[in-house]
Order: sequence, then C-alpha cells, then structure tokens
Amino acid sequence: MTSAESIEPSKDSAAARDLDRAEAKIERAGRDLREARVEIGDAEAHPRRAEAELEEAEHEHRHREVEIKVDGRRLRVRAGTYLVSEFKKLVGVAADRELDIVEHDSFKPLDDNAEITVHQHEVFVSHVRTGGSS
Repeated sequence: MTSAESIEPSKDSAAARDLDRAEAKIERAGRDLREARVEIGDAEAHPRRAEAELEEAEHEHRHREVEIKVDGRRLRVRAGTYLVSEFKKLVGVAADRELDIVEHDSFKPLDDNAEITVHQHEVFVSHVRTGGSS
C-alpha cells in the first residue's frame, strides 16, 4: 500500500464526517426556520386577535350601558339592578332628596332601601322630600 492510498481513506472519512455535520446543521436550520415562520405568524395574528377582542369588549360595554335622564341631564349608566340609595349616589342626587321614576306620565317615588332595575331611556326626577304628618 502506498502512502497515497493510506491517506485517501482518512480524507474520505473526514470529508464524510464534515458532510454529515453540515447536513445535520442544515436540518436544524430548516427546523429553526419553520419555527420562526410559525412565531411570525403568531405574532402577526396577536395584534389582529387583540384588536378583535377589544372591539368585542367595546361593543359589549356599549350594550351594557344605557342612556337615562336624571333631572333633565342625560347620563350613561350600566343597565342592571341597584339599591336606590346607591343609584342616587351614582347619578349625583343628594341623599336628602327623594327620587321618583317617571312611568306613563306619572311620578312614582322610589324608597332609598328598595332595589330598582335600570333600563334604557328611563327618566328620573329628584325633589325635596315631602314630609307628611297626620
């Protein structure tokens, strides 16, 4: 065996190892590239998803709020049930005033300890309490 023949197999095996390493690196780079594409897709979807969630929340918020009128002032409050005394605080009616709801063109007094369910376009009027003694 000549010296050239003994060198050739070691060159071939070193080249084969280098080729195997290079192919493994290419395979890892391909996986990294696929993962990066997925991450980019997710990153692009998040702002759109967040924007859609925000629009949905604003839509729900608008529908949970109702417009009412208190002493001639238009206000927006959350629809729902309130203790009258708490509702008065919310809409800026002094605790020492009586609050009436206008229903079918008549004034219905609301007891401070009663609950009221507030709906769209209701009208409320406050006034000095009238004390009646018999």
